Amino acid sequence: MANGLLMALTNLRLRQRQAIKSDFTFRHRLCHDFESLIWVVVYAMMIHHKNNLAVTNPEACGLYKEALDDCWSVQAYNNVRRCHNDMMVTGCSFNSQDMVSWWFPDPREAAFFREAMRLLLDQELEGKYVTHEILCKLFKKHIQLAKEPQDVVPVSN
Repeated sequence: MANGLLMALTNLRLRQRQAIKSDFTFRHRLCHDFESLIWVVVYAMMIHHKNNLAVTNPEACGLYKEALDDCWSVQAYNNVRRCHNDMMVTGCSFNSQDMVSWWFPDPREAAFFREAMRLLLDQELEGKYVTHEILCKLFKKHIQLAKEPQDVVPVSN
């Protein structure tokens, strides 16, 4: 779910009285669907890695599942938004490379995650929108990188 929608839902729930339809003034935009698509891809990559760990390293899978649950299995909108923000910061921080490598041991997936989180963080901080062109450019770049041997995957800025 896009952060803008999560914030709007959180604000609505924080009101003490019963909310009515007119209280919800969020304006849905195409950029929110694009942002949601990025979150779906990140979630799918994490589930894929968890399933691989289940076969090869059940102990590590248990630890990874705990981290995955911390990120995705929260019920309150403000908790999901907090987790999104934490993941964006983690993806953009050079000090968090060990965490990113643990979440995404495939360097191609890690590179996609870092670039996608930078895109979302820029959107959050600078008021930029995820456009169709930006999303296509991101996916085309990483689809092309996925076709190359793993040892030539560059680290994203």
